[in-house]
Parts: sequence; C-alpha cells; structure tokens
Amino acid sequence: MASIQDVFTHAQRLHAAGHFTEAAVFAREVLRLAPDHAVTRHMLGTALYASGHGEEGLAHIGTAMLLDPGQPVYAVNQAILLHSLGPKADAAAAFHRALRLRPGDVRLLDGLGSCLSEQGHNPQALSPLKHRVALEPGVSEAYRKVAIVAQRAGQLDEARRAYRRAWRLGGGDGLLVREALTLPTIPRSAAEIEESRAHCAAVLQLARGHGLRIEDPLREVGVTSFFLSYHGLDNRALNGELAALYREACPSLLYTAAHCRESGQSGGAEDRAGRRLRVGFLSDYFHNHTIGMLNEGLIERLSRERFEVVLFLTPGPDDDLRRHLRMVADRAVDIPSDLDAARRIIAELRLDVLYYTDIGMSPFTYFLAFARLAPWQCLSWGHPDTTGIPTLDVFLSCDAMEPEDGAVHYSERLIRLPGPTVCYRRPRLAEPRKTRIDFGLPAESRLYLCPQSLFKIHPDYDEALVAILRRDRDGILVFVDPRDQGAALVRRLGAKGSDVAGRIRLLPGLGTADFIALTADADVMLDPFHYSGGKTSLEALAFGTPVVTWPGAFMRGRHTLGFYTLMGLDDCVASDPADYVDRAVRLGTDSLLRAQVRRRILERSGVLFDDEVSVRAIERIFQETA
Repeated sequence: MASIQDVFTHAQRLHAAGHFTEAAVFAREVLRLAPDHAVTRHMLGTALYASGHGEEGLAHIGTAMLLDPGQPVYAVNQAILLHSLGPKADAAAAFHRALRLRPGDVRLLDGLGSCLSEQGHNPQALSPLKHRVALEPGVSEAYRKVAIVAQRAGQLDEARRAYRRAWRLGGGDGLLVREALTLPTIPRSAAEIEESRAHCAAVLQLARGHGLRIEDPLREVGVTSFFLSYHGLDNRALNGELAALYREACPSLLYTAAHCRESGQSGGAEDRAGRRLRVGFLSDYFHNHTIGMLNEGLIERLSRERFEVVLFLTPGPDDDLRRHLRMVADRAVDIPSDLDAARRIIAELRLDVLYYTDIGMSPFTYFLAFARLAPWQCLSWGHPDTTGIPTLDVFLSCDAMEPEDGAVHYSERLIRLPGPTVCYRRPRLAEPRKTRIDFGLPAESRLYLCPQSLFKIHPDYDEALVAILRRDRDGILVFVDPRDQGAALVRRLGAKGSDVAGRIRLLPGLGTADFIALTADADVMLDPFHYSGGKTSLEALAFGTPVVTWPGAFMRGRHTLGFYTLMGLDDCVASDPADYVDRAVRLGTDSLLRAQVRRRILERSGVLFDDEVSVRAIERIFQETA
C-alpha cells in the first residue's frame, strides 16, 4: 500500500506536469488521511482552479491559509484567484494581505493596482502601480498600466509621460498614438480641452514624422478619438490626421475585397444584374443598446424585394433585441473580433453596400472601416462625427439637423435625408408607472433632468445649469451616473455655484424601463450645449416632456433641433445661453405653459417614430449611388 508521502509526491508530479484533474484526485486522497496538510490543501485549490472549479479551489486555498497563515504563496494565490473570480473589494483586501508578506512582489502590486482601477478607485490604484514602476524601471508594460490608470484618474500629464516612457522603452509605436489620444473624460475646463487637443495634434505630427509601424492596432492602440466629439469643435483635421497616420503605419488596414478590385467604384452593375442589392449592416452594438434600438427599424423594414439584408454581429450579449435582429435579417453572420478574419468573412459575401451605423465608439469597427469591403461604404449618425477615413464614401445625415455649411465638417460626402434618418419605435411606459419618488427624488421639487452621459456635459454648459438652479429655488438638477464619474462633474459645477451644489443629484445606472419612466416624469429635460440628445430626446418627446435645446455649430449639437423642426415646433429652441435659461425656468415654474407645450409635443411627435420616409429615402440612395 502506498504511503501518504508517496501519494503526495505523485500528486505534486501530476500538478507540475499540468495534469490538474488527476492531481486533484490524489490530493483529495492525501487530505482524506491528513486533512490538516496545508501544502496539499493549497495544491488541491490551485488544481481545482486550473481545471475550471475556481470557487471550490478558492475555498481550499483559504483553508490552507488558516492552517499556515505565514506562508506567502498561499496569500498570493488567494489574491490572484479572488481577482479573477470574486468581488473586487475582497480581492483588493487579499492583495493587501499578501503584500504584507511580500511587499516587493510586482505581481501583487500590479494585481492590486488593476483591482482598484476596476472598482473605479483610480487615484488609489496609481500608488501600487507606481511602486511597481520603481521596482521595474525598465519594463514598458509597467509604465503602460500607470498611463491607463492615470488617464482614468484625470491625471493627463502623468499619463502622457508614462506613455512616452513606455514607448521609449520599446513598448510599441501604438503607445505614442495612445499618448496623442489621452483626452479628458470629464474636462475640468474649456482650457483643458484646448490644451489636450493641441497636445493631440502635436503628438500626431511627431508620430507621422517618426514613421511609426503598427502591426495590430486593436492590441497596440485599442482606443479611438471618441472624446474629441464632445469638445464642441471641428474635428475634421484631427480625425483626418489620425486616419492618415494609421494608413501609413499599418498597411494591413488597407485590405481590398476581390470583388471591389474587379468592379472598382462603379458599383459592378453587371454583377448585380437580376439580383437584389446586397446590403451589410455592421456595428459592435447590435443588442440592447442605443445603436441597436435606433437601427432596428431600418434593418427590419428595408425592402426585401430590392435588397438582401446581411447583418454582421460581433461578440456581444445575446438579448431579445439581438435575437430579433437575427430573425428579421436575410442573413446573420457572426464575425470574430479579429480584423483579418472579419475582413475575409465580409469580403466573401461580395456586398454592394456596407452600412456602418456608427464609427468612433468601437476600436474594432473603426479599424475595420479602413478596408474596402464593398464598392459603396457609408455611415450614419450613431456616433455623429466625421472619421477622416477615405474608404467611407458617404455620411447619411438628417437634413433638419445639419447647419447650412454642414458639408465642410465631413471628410465623407454628406447626403442630407428627409425625416429623422432613423426608424425608431415609439417607446411605451411600463406599468405600474414609476415616478420620481421611486427614484428617491423629492415630490415637491421641480425636476430638471439631464440624463446624458456625463462626458457630454461641456464646461461651457456649467453657467447655464447653475443659473437655472439659482432662478428656480425649488428646482433640482438630476444626472444619471452609471459609470461613477459624477463626483468630478459635481465638483466642477460646485466651483461655479457652491450655493446650488446641494440641489444636484446623481442617480446610478438605470434599466431601460426605469430610464424611460424618469424621462416621462421630468418637468423639463435639459439638452446639453454642443452635444445634443438623440435617443434620449426621442424618448422624452414621446411622452411630451419638453426638451430645452440651444443648437450647436455641428450636427451632433442639433439632434433635438432637428426633431423639433420635423415637428414644426420652436417653443423649446433657444437663441443663446441666456434664452436657454429663460425658457427652461419658465417651463419649470409655469405649470400652465408646461402643460400647453406638452400637449403640442404629444400632438406632433408622431412624425418622429416608425418613420417610413427615412427608410424609403435610404433605399433610394442605395439604388441610385451604390
């Protein structure tokens, strides 16, 4: 009969060889005879984790720590396993315990920094990550992590220095692009916006002069110029410079499908003879997301007599909306988050039209758009900004939203369409209907709701918000803060109006039904300066909630104006910031006026929903141009 030591030794050998399931069997046999054997407990825990039984494995490692609390390796592995499995707060506490036993362990410092950042504690996360940098000053990856967390913490200079150091240490040319795109999430001031844009332009110029080489932009860069769009300024030059850099640095992006080389830009009329035009729709957000909701109607209602609809789905939630989109498309094709594989799959389908619903939010679709995968490629205002990418031929926009000189803001050819451009179903309120009381808001206060993502709140808007609260002493200003970013915004507003800061509320993230209920119950919705509401404005108008807007210089600041123009209403459209405050306060404080405006909105808002005019116009564009 084998001794305990023989069984233990055999278990160790199996574990060392990576045969974790077998190692666990023999480790259990040892523990049957010697349940207090700490080393075996730890070995069983790691074997179970490696073979897919993480929770059970974690429990055994916890027991090993109780049996031998001074053994550092147990504490280290408990922290690492908790980070991958358990609540982040528990993992952070475990990393702290392990660091008391191994204060210079770079894995633990890195793990603690990552864990704290994942909880949103970015300033605190910088301390262990900087400690790691001090221990490994020649490791580019250590600086890269400091840069990412410093940017999240709003410490832009720190982030830029760390990216530059990581690049100089050989971490890859993509780090220089990341430095250029180190932009504020919640800007402290308009001056910070100007400074960050100037830095971006300077680094892009440096990068192009350096002759960068990027093999895998998703891995090496992995971000877009997303935050430029919220600055209220013209982005054509900066986005064009960025796109030119990628074209030079990463030639693999310039893939051309075989049928596009054959037909060129003529559209291949002979190839299309006797068949429907094949239109592909592509986004990372074809699920229960704003993009999926705004484009569901077009995908569903595009004429099947004239068009074959191909839906390209990237990995994402398999929710009701995604399942519905799969069902209504002629063909639904899953593509991986790998640029080369995705390009080849799409190219094989020989599309006539490739319709990007949004470019700029997702790195994957941004980089994919550099390829020529259809003779005619267009995008629309899911992310309403120009791209600078030459392979995107046309930007489809709502004429009522565009300023007179709108075409000069785009690298793409602007086509102005009638109607709202989207075919969006009129939302419905869930019953029983929730009110502000259900969200912890006072019933007696007037509710001024600004439910946009907080990065849309430009510093230029602060004075108007403060003025509204000063004019209406019974008013409260409510934001929705699903990403826990609101403290920085409240500090910024408080610096300009400390007397009203106590009447600013931050609500956590809300589900779709709750979001719509809050929108319907608001007295007034406030449309931000420079970047207007899209789906949120549609939802408010569906229930008659007045949305006060001051149209911006660019289409992305004029969505709500466009909706009102289509409705033939101007009650809530301001001529300047002072007029914006006046209209908001009058609507908030004059219940009779508010009721009249609500009634007119409800009477006319039908033109915004289930809009076949937009669908037919897009069909004509496809047939005439593609």
